[in-house]
Order: sequence, then C-alpha cells, then structure tokens
Amino acid sequence: MTATISGAELRALLDDRDREVALLDVRAPAARAAGHIAVSSGLPLHDLEHRIRQAVPRTGTTVVLASEPELDEQAAHILTGLGYTDVAVVRDGLAGWTAAGGRLYTGTNVRSKTLGEWIEKHFGTATVDADTVARWRAEGADVVVLDSRPHSEYLHHHIPGGLDTGGGSELAYRGLQGITGPETTIVVNCAGRTRGIVGAQSLINTGIPNQVYSLHNGTPAWGWAGGRIESGPGTPLDAPADVPAHLIDWAATTLERLGVRVVDASSVGDGSRTTYSIDIRTPEEFAAGTVADARHVQGGQLVQASDEHLAVLDARVVLVDTPDLVRAASTVQWLRYLHRGPIEVVVARPEILTSPRPESPTVPEVPEISGKELADELESNSAPTVFDLRSSREYERGHLPGSIHARREHLRSAAQGRGRIVLVGDELNDKTADVGTDLQSGGGPVAYRPHFAARDLLDAGHDVRVVLGGPSSVPVEPTSDDPHYAGEIADRVGPPPFGPERDAWYRDYFDWEYALLGNSEGDRDFDFEAKSS
Repeated sequence: MTATISGAELRALLDDRDREVALLDVRAPAARAAGHIAVSSGLPLHDLEHRIRQAVPRTGTTVVLASEPELDEQAAHILTGLGYTDVAVVRDGLAGWTAAGGRLYTGTNVRSKTLGEWIEKHFGTATVDADTVARWRAEGADVVVLDSRPHSEYLHHHIPGGLDTGGGSELAYRGLQGITGPETTIVVNCAGRTRGIVGAQSLINTGIPNQVYSLHNGTPAWGWAGGRIESGPGTPLDAPADVPAHLIDWAATTLERLGVRVVDASSVGDGSRTTYSIDIRTPEEFAAGTVADARHVQGGQLVQASDEHLAVLDARVVLVDTPDLVRAASTVQWLRYLHRGPIEVVVARPEILTSPRPESPTVPEVPEISGKELADELESNSAPTVFDLRSSREYERGHLPGSIHARREHLRSAAQGRGRIVLVGDELNDKTADVGTDLQSGGGPVAYRPHFAARDLLDAGHDVRVVLGGPSSVPVEPTSDDPHYAGEIADRVGPPPFGPERDAWYRDYFDWEYALLGNSEGDRDFDFEAKSS
C-alpha cells in the first residue's frame, strides 16, 4: 500500500535540508498550469518512465506525488515497480496541501518568472518600450538589439536586425561581439519579459560601461507597436575567438564570491547524493563531446525553467562550461536564487570529453502489430479502436482516419467497452530515440510511449496491441479532418504559433506576470531577498 503524508508533513519535509526530496506533479501540462505547488516538478504520467531516471536519478530519493489522488496512486505504483523505495502521496492531493495553508500557483515556471520580476524591481533594471527603440533606429542612433532566446526560438521569429546570441548565458559570452564600443546602447529582448530582464541585468553585472535596457514585453510588444517580425536565420553571432580578459576576471570573481568551486571531472560522480551534471554550452558544443553522463540544458533555459530540470531539492548541480567560465558565472548568479543545493563547475577539456549517452528506459514487452496488419484490420468488419498518443498538434497535422487522440491518463476510462484496442505513437527514428530537453512535450525515446500505456491496459484486462513504427508505417492516407479526443487537449501551455490568438494569449500572460510578486509575497519559497545578501 502506498504511503501517505499530510499537507503539513509535506511542508516540514520540504523544509528539511538534510533529506533529498523530489516533489512531482504527474498531471498533464495544462492541468498543472491551472494550479500547482511552486516547488514541484511537472512530470506527466504520460511520460513518466521516459523521464523519471533523468528527473530523479537515485531510487532511494524520497519522492512525493502531489496532484490528483487517482493519478498519484497510479504513478506511485509505477515508480515502485521501477525500484523507487521511498514513495508517498499527499492525502487528498492538492486539496490536502491547501488545507494545511499551502499556496497554489497558476502558469508555468512560476518561481523563475517571479525571479525575473524581482530582479527588475530589486536591481532597478532599465526597460525601454518598442516605440522608443524604433525611433532610435530611425534616427541612426548607435543601438544594438540582442535576442536572449535560444537559437531555435530566434529562427521561429525575431526583431529585424536583432542579433542571435544563442540565448541566456550566451549573452555576455557572444553578445558583446555585436557592440561597437562603450557608447553603443544595448537592448535585450525575448519572447516576453523574464529572459529580457535577466539578460539585461546579466550584462550590467559584468561591469560594461554601456547603457543596457530590456525591451518592455519583448517581441509581442514590438509587433503591437507596428514593428515587423521576421523568421529565419537572421544574424547569428559566433563564439568569440578570444574571450575578453575583463569577462574572464568577472566570471572568476563571481564564482568565488558565490562559493562555487571548479572541480575535476573525476569528482562529479557521487553515489551518496543526487548529482545533476548539466552542460550549459550550445547544442553543437554538447553534441561534439561532453563530460560523462552530462545532459544538455543551456544556462539561460536552466534559469528560466529550473523546476523542469532540477526536480530533487538540495541536489548537487555540476555545470559544464569552457575554461573562461563566463557562461557558468552568468548562470550561477541567478540559479542560486532558485536552487538551494550546492553548485559546482567542471571545465570541458578536450581530453575528458565523450559522446553524449542518452538514457533509455526498459521497454515492457507487449503485443505488437505491424502497420500493414493494422491497415487490413481497419478495412475489416471488426476494426479495432485506435488511440493516438502523440502530441495533439502532431495528431491535428495528420492522423489515421477514425483514430482518437488520447493521453495516458485518459485511457483507463476511454478504453471501457471498446473491445480490441491499438495504440499508435511517435515514429521510431533518431529524433525520438534521443533524450530531448523539451520537458513540456516529454523527453526521451517517446516512440515507446504506447508500450507503457499498453502495459496499463493489459493489467486492466484489455485486448491491446501497439503499432510498430508510428502512423507512417500504416499504409493508409492520413487525414487532418474529423479529429476525436478522449479528453481535453491538455498538452498545450504556451502561446499559439502566430496570429490574433497569440496576441490575446500574451496580453493575458503579461497580466499574470505583473501579478507574480504580489501573489507570492510572504511565501518562503519565493524569498529571494534572503538570498541576495
């Protein structure tokens, strides 16, 4: 029987600095965004086996589940089966937490985004509106726009003439190459607020003489002011051939001031506690070679989404960086507000680098069916029910006629009375077989997602099989018409790609973000002021 704890006991456990705890919310992203515990980590049941070893590497770590009681029980059963020895659920789920005086927060990456608002207020980070920047440009002023988002986001859309820095901790490392001199005005933009504010203050903290601003409300506000938005490669900035001495000195001084040690790669492994080895360099640098067992999360994204990447409170974090340590210092200066465990740095020296090794879960043996066999069955008088477990956007782009989009949490009820069931998922190829870093959509070899869901249904007595090879293996013309859903679309939490719906989403989002400091006031999990001294 699964152990239970009260909301008050959970609070005491979270405050215990001598015990490793991972607080997991196993609901779908949209459900979690409707209200969750701020220090929890979202790990949907839909992808639990794929992501748990990365999120909670040590099976002896205390794992507490706090979302919906039924889902928590199901997740606890799965985790116990995977060898986790200390698993508990909160009695009455989130209701048990709030009954004990705990708060719930809507949205995503709440603590990270609240930190951004706190930085602007605490440090007095200067902001500038889009109209002013457009006027400066029209007047021929010496002004440079640095984009603080990862390269993939820059490709999707960016301000014309904005420089692609690679995002986050790359700003100081690469971005200053786009500056002509101390008189250049620097404007840092992102897709909203947080990364623009954090990026601007990061540059200011290096001691450069330039005037630095964050662009108020980022690219959405640029578009609302009538500015043009571009997509495509734009102007990427390469890594510097030589990092300026003043930046190297700043990085060393910052790490020393914050008590961050530079350690040897041989000391990274520590079986006595959870250690997250995280390569904060670019995807290309990571792919070319990294420290053994490290995973890739760029520094800015680690700060932006620490709850997605650091599930175990008080875990040891080891960042992988180049010898100049500029990106490590840029990351640590903010990560220390969000993560309370020790942070160290390893230098990625050529002689210690190895190829990245993605972890793969042990896939259960379940009945399988080929695409050709399924096509034949769909033409018969006794066609099975097909559930499509891919993302809702993939399903909408094209699915098997008559198939039903579902998430794992929907299947127990959706499968009732359906007779024979076939589950279809992502294509099994190099992309899906690698461990991903987009935790909202699920990392790891997600092509095997139907196998784990099938195991659930087999245990419940259903006749179920899994298609080998994904939808494209079925010789049936896919369709985007007549979609069916087993439950609410629950895997979308960000803005729509483009259009009026995106604008409306961002207007609501900014209202939410402006309220973060007030809503979190008095909550010990948001006491950034105490860490600023």
